[in-house]
Amino acid sequence: MIVIEMILMGSFATYFMDLTGGFLVKRKFVHSFIEPETVGRWTLYMLRGKLMHKDIRQTPALKNEKLTALIFHYLIGIVLAGIYLFLELNEPTIRDQIWISLIFGIATVVLPWFWLFPSIGLGFLASKSPNKSSILKTSLINHTNFGVGLFIWVVISHRFFI
Repeated sequence: MIVIEMILMGSFATYFMDLTGGFLVKRKFVHSFIEPETVGRWTLYMLRGKLMHKDIRQTPALKNEKLTALIFHYLIGIVLAGIYLFLELNEPTIRDQIWISLIFGIATVVLPWFWLFPSIGLGFLASKSPNKSSILKTSLINHTNFGVGLFIWVVISHRFFI
């Protein structure tokens, strides 16, 4: 049952993050700084053993980049939801508290800041980008919304699983 909840919770929280991110981009509150194809290209090259790129946009394109990005993005969300559920199951005092979900979501921002950005040529904390503060703000807001998505899942559906 926990695996089913992990898949559903991670998918829901990731979708919520994407939905709110799209809404905020349209309202010009945040800006879209990375295309799905870029993440797909990075993922496909990573699977081939190339972990770092000077500038991922200059790396030759591969087939199915957009689909790969979508699958990888949701797989990461599912794994993160699994970690969240593991923590929650092993520490019942944190169960059903929004601040824990928010802190967890915010903590996940370390993945793009210290893994994705350096790997695609933006540097740690997007230090090589002229739009550094905007990129960091967008990432932080998106990952906070992932935490909100986790909490919404907990409120709506969690009782059916735990």
